[in-house]
Amino acid sequence: MPDLRTDWLTGRTVLVAENRALRPNEFHSESRLLLLPDGEAASAPGGTSAALSCPFCPGHESQTPQAEYEHLDESGHWQLRVIPNKYPAVTNSVVVGGSPVVGLAAEQSAAPCIPALGAHEVVIESARHIDRTSALSARELRCVLEAYANRLRHWQSDRRLAYGLVFKNQGPRAGASIAHLHSQILALPVIPPAVEAELSRARQVADRSAACQYCRLLDQERAQGDRIVFDHDGFVAFCPFASLQPHEVWLLPTHHQPSFEHAASADTLNRLATALHVLIARLEPLVPAASFNLLLRTAPWRIDCDNWFHWRIELLPRVNAIAGLEIATGMYINPIPPEHAARELR
Repeated sequence: MPDLRTDWLTGRTVLVAENRALRPNEFHSESRLLLLPDGEAASAPGGTSAALSCPFCPGHESQTPQAEYEHLDESGHWQLRVIPNKYPAVTNSVVVGGSPVVGLAAEQSAAPCIPALGAHEVVIESARHIDRTSALSARELRCVLEAYANRLRHWQSDRRLAYGLVFKNQGPRAGASIAHLHSQILALPVIPPAVEAELSRARQVADRSAACQYCRLLDQERAQGDRIVFDHDGFVAFCPFASLQPHEVWLLPTHHQPSFEHAASADTLNRLATALHVLIARLEPLVPAASFNLLLRTAPWRIDCDNWFHWRIELLPRVNAIAGLEIATGMYINPIPPEHAARELR
């Protein structure tokens, strides 16, 4: 029987309906053709023709903005680059002066349309022309995580910015437009509404009980156990109670840590890279064409939430399309219960 599940913390509602997986689908087989930056079609994202046209490959640095951050290998060649996004979602040149806006309501009452100021960067995760995170070694993945921490700290130092998000779109179904493995960093002068709503719920728990709702959530999941994927070396991976997509996984530190970028010691990054490497190696074979979004959620920069926020990484496979029901109601349908998904990921 389908379940209607609401996650109190995030506020999302999901219909867990296993029978939906049995429905016929005339559009199941999809073309894997990608449109390369020069307009050339390639049937294999990792093929030779794609690499020759790829602006993220070595030798094509003139096709991208100048790097803001690089990690070099033993030979002095770049292994990872962080560049300004050539097609940013926000204005790269943040206006000088002014204060950060910690919320949208005050601005909207006076001006429904405000400038989209902030920073938007691309993390080119490897000099190799690869299109899957599982192709990175644990050591390479650690370099990626270190770049995230470095750039988040950099943008936090700008007092006009209030919130930083790291996200990855792997595969065309997840929104990727270039196959070469990369992720993105977005820094905004406001806290987005969905994040603000989650923070408000977490703050309510803290005000009533002086406890971190995320720590309580971890305790509950570890005690129940049926949604746990692994619990090892300071990190817990579990499929959330109201998973939006089949095999959605959250990865959290077991100890209370509000800010990823300030908890990112050498030891933490080593252990996190190992945990994430294992998790992605288990996830990708279960996801069609390995399309998923990775979200790194860390504490906002201009409010004091150190006692009641907990950073996390979310892996969101893109299996089910967003259709009329989701758009009209904000509710999602998930045909695989998270309890079953966790068993498949163990």
